[in-house]
Amino acid sequence: MNNKKLKTTGQHLLFWAVYMFYENFAIYIGGSDISLLNSFFAFIVNAADFYGFWACYRFFGRKIKNKPLRIAVTVIVIAVFIVISAYLKVILVMLILHQPFSVAGNNERVVALSTRAIYFGTMGAAYGFFKQLLQKEREAAQHQLEKIELLQQQEKLEKQALQAELNVIKSQINPHFVFNTLGFLYSETYKKLPDVGDSIIALSNIMRHALTKNQDGFSTLESELGYIKDFIKIHASRSPSFFMKVDIGTVTRPYKIVSLVLITLIENMFKHGIFNQSSKEATLSINVEDEKLYFYSLNYKGNNSLNKVESNGIGLNYIRERLTDEYGQNFELLINETHNSYECKLTMPLKYESN
Repeated sequence: MNNKKLKTTGQHLLFWAVYMFYENFAIYIGGSDISLLNSFFAFIVNAADFYGFWACYRFFGRKIKNKPLRIAVTVIVIAVFIVISAYLKVILVMLILHQPFSVAGNNERVVALSTRAIYFGTMGAAYGFFKQLLQKEREAAQHQLEKIELLQQQEKLEKQALQAELNVIKSQINPHFVFNTLGFLYSETYKKLPDVGDSIIALSNIMRHALTKNQDGFSTLESELGYIKDFIKIHASRSPSFFMKVDIGTVTRPYKIVSLVLITLIENMFKHGIFNQSSKEATLSINVEDEKLYFYSLNYKGNNSLNKVESNGIGLNYIRERLTDEYGQNFELLINETHNSYECKLTMPLKYESN
């Protein structure tokens, strides 16, 4: 017998001891004679009623699949159980108290003893049903807990797979070679073609940000905004006519931000937007207020291949999942897309770099 069963047995024995003491004490206070020996054996019969009713129900529940037949058989067996219980107590009274059968087994006493058997049997059945219900609830709770743990593990594996994929893409490019080449091109062009030199520096900054940041899934807000400014500068230099109203606020604190979120939104603008028509000027606003970032963009859509860009392949689904994972419901991302325009609003909290 293991410790759990031993503990349960001890609890049940204590219950019956307390219950027997309570009843005998009540009888004694009432002024009636008591026989501890008879009371002891009577309570053994009561305990048999208590556990027997539920045992019969469970036994026939496993053996008989037909429900009406199972109920009928259980009722018959319990009825026999009640009669046996009543007459066992009658025999105990005859043997211990030396009363004749005419006294110990008269109809009124048999009915009273049968009623007492039903009382203890009903209590036992209620206890069994409650215990079974509690066990099912515990199993359901355990199953739910295991399901949640499995989903969390699956989510963790998906994030690890995504990070591994990003790392593989980054590892395909030698960053030192890229930066050295861009540095050489800049040194060769900035004196004769300063605009081209500025574009090369902007491209170098973009590549450096993409290849050397984001190892923990976060970047500084300052570096992300620097990336965006360089990104816009390169695309502005590609077109003789570039119309975009830009308002990017100054960052005064070392805020951290989830990597690729703002960059993906900017790429969406350039991927589908028109920027060479003054009547369809794009708008971009990024500002920080009360430790929250407010992003707003509006661009008109078209098939202008000049400003088409390749996105990072992450997309809006990644943005929503990543922000939900980090901030829960404490952010707002609204997309309003029509046939002619694309509008985006994002509000999210910021963290300090030291956090």
